[in-house]
Amino acid sequence: LVSSVAARHLARRVAAGSALARRTFASVDQYDDFGKHVFTGKVADEYLKKQGSSGDILKDPSWVENDADTVAAAVLDWATDNGANVFCHWFQPMAASGVRHGLSGQVQNMMMKFNSDMEPVYDFKGKTLVKGETDGSSYPNGGLRATHRAGGYLAVDTSSPIFLRGDTIFIPSAFVSYYGAALDEKTPLLRANAAVNKQGVRLLKHLGLDLSGEWGKGIRSNIGLEQEIFLIPREAYYKRPDLQMTGRTVIGKDAPRGQEMCDHYMAPLSSATPALACMQEIQDEAWKMGIPLKTRHREVAPNQFEFAPLYGYNTTQIDQNLMVMQIIEEVAPRHGLTALLQEKPFNDVNGSGKHNNWSLATADGIQLLDPKDINTATGNEYAFPVIMAAVVAAV
Repeated sequence: LVSSVAARHLARRVAAGSALARRTFASVDQYDDFGKHVFTGKVADEYLKKQGSSGDILKDPSWVENDADTVAAAVLDWATDNGANVFCHWFQPMAASGVRHGLSGQVQNMMMKFNSDMEPVYDFKGKTLVKGETDGSSYPNGGLRATHRAGGYLAVDTSSPIFLRGDTIFIPSAFVSYYGAALDEKTPLLRANAAVNKQGVRLLKHLGLDLSGEWGKGIRSNIGLEQEIFLIPREAYYKRPDLQMTGRTVIGKDAPRGQEMCDHYMAPLSSATPALACMQEIQDEAWKMGIPLKTRHREVAPNQFEFAPLYGYNTTQIDQNLMVMQIIEEVAPRHGLTALLQEKPFNDVNGSGKHNNWSLATADGIQLLDPKDINTATGNEYAFPVIMAAVVAAV
């Protein structure tokens, strides 16, 4: 990983003709920036201790009822220390994929009010943090909800941590109607997670492993979302209205060659083009937000590349992947490039996949799809076959 300054310096190396200054992982100190812009772990613990609490309260979702003001005060302190004074409830409108940049919805508000002397002061309370309300009529819903009765209600998703970018903190949220109908992509996922946890705990108890009775000891779905992209020269992108409007070619001749020789796949990431510097800056931004984009490499098709993170809890991984895609689209132009995230941007050329490496585990790390791990934990040699049979039946 390199800093954004070093990445831009790398992209200008030919013109500047000077020595490169890289940030590497030669020292553990280089990990210090990881997660500084995400409110979890040591970062959250530091600021919550200033409020007389600790990061442990975030491990129990009941903090939204019992400790919301404490968490809000700590978040405000953390935000202002990092130059942020704006917040938003960040959600994923239903059917937003391919429709909007960032695939998310948000209304950004300054964390301020006026006091009795009409002077601006910071203002961010627990009730502001845990819920919000907005117009739910104008999303891709087929016009089924009239504006005058289309209130949308936001509730913080406690399974995915608050994060910061620029001057704004983002509060991952679920978005529902007054009667609880899902207006987003996250609410069905949260409900599916609850169902898997409930029935998974019940099944494991019959197999010999009792996870009931203590919060945080249930079943969780883990995923690792790979992200493949095409990076093309921006001047070429501006010559193609189809790429600009749809993210893929719909007219013109096919590419003169594809991946016949596979000479691009896992080839060296050369500094002769801006692609490497672009990828380094993307990793650096993601790194500060606690997104561990551990792997980067050339993919099969010409000008195709891939990032892959370490796996994690599915709600957090999906939120992080949305931000990764937004960062990719915003960083690429700084390097004279355009990032194409469409699944098949070029006819007869390998498309971009998003491999979803899925697994089930207990909250404390026992892998349900690892025969030795789950059979040992349950003391039951039939545990793995029974679990696999349930997964196959469900799929």
